[in-house]
Amino acid sequence: MELTTNLEALTSANHEFSFSLYKEIAKTETGNIFYSPFSIHVIMFVASTGADSKTFDEIVATMHLNKTTHSMVAYRKLLEDLTSKDDNLNLATGIFVDIAFNVKDSFVENSMNYLKSSMEKLSLKKNPEQQRQYLNNWVLNKTYNKIKDLFPKGSINEDTALVLVNALHFKSDWAHKFDYVRDDSFYATPNNIIIVKMMYLKNDLQYYHDSILKFTALELPYKNNDFKMIILLPDAKDGLEILENNLSIINLHEISNNMTQKYVNVKLPRFKLEQSVQLEKTLSNLGCPTMFTSEANFSNIVEDGELYVSKVSHKAYIDVDENGTEAAAVTGFECCDGCGGCARSFTDFVVDHPFMFFILTRCNIIIFVGRMTKID
Repeated sequence: MELTTNLEALTSANHEFSFSLYKEIAKTETGNIFYSPFSIHVIMFVASTGADSKTFDEIVATMHLNKTTHSMVAYRKLLEDLTSKDDNLNLATGIFVDIAFNVKDSFVENSMNYLKSSMEKLSLKKNPEQQRQYLNNWVLNKTYNKIKDLFPKGSINEDTALVLVNALHFKSDWAHKFDYVRDDSFYATPNNIIIVKMMYLKNDLQYYHDSILKFTALELPYKNNDFKMIILLPDAKDGLEILENNLSIINLHEISNNMTQKYVNVKLPRFKLEQSVQLEKTLSNLGCPTMFTSEANFSNIVEDGELYVSKVSHKAYIDVDENGTEAAAVTGFECCDGCGGCARSFTDFVVDHPFMFFILTRCNIIIFVGRMTKID
């Protein structure tokens, strides 16, 4: 019973964390947005298992968990459920420690046993450039060559003692492939029309319209129905900002429950997107500033010496076409030590203006979140 309760708490935490991240990232990102809240949450959880006192409390609260719901057993079950179904979602977590650094066995064992993590000792301080290339190759391999150069030149240096990385790769065909593609209009703004490759589909789909918040939600299932994309489309061509301002009262789980099946005429643009974000300021603003300072307490990771987080790097990629979706994301924590066609009537769903989208599991765990304001 306790495991079920904690899994429900993790699902709720994933939803709250996904939306709080979105609101914080959207404060500085003016155009398209794409990230994996799940990847970031996993790496935060890994860090939390090595934290203590105020640092631990802040990280756990930022993840929308508490001391009761912060359960390694529940997290292991969640990861097993997500990755055991098929090969659509591949997850890899790596802990990379400088060879001179004494990491507690308990931290390594917990990470490997509960969080599907691997562990390697690297000469980070003596050969930072060589190890940076090694880490980038590790990421490239784990994301099927989709995420390149997560760690830019100079990001691994002689102060780097510990690097935590989570890589995520998703690929799946649609349950219903789009019928055809042709050029059509997309309103980046009400007065700025661009021509895009628009995909066309008519099928029975889960559909919901919110007449109060003035948006429509559509569910596009992936093959085998283990994953789905939910698109939130404002009624107005310039309605995205209003929708974003109402995110605190939007719940995807409730939207899913309120959907009804309709025969829908879908028009959705092809899109491809790659985005990098540095998350130190974002995560500090969301409630865990201490881990980025000399006051950080990671005493459950290290035998001796001070340790703090110097960088949290995240990079995500998505490619959506008429056949399906491929997406990948990576989150890296760098830590430093203290030294430094049918006759029936149909409903139209025409995605010809800025929208939000989510890729979720069948049980509504949010894997990816995106906003498209312009299509290249």
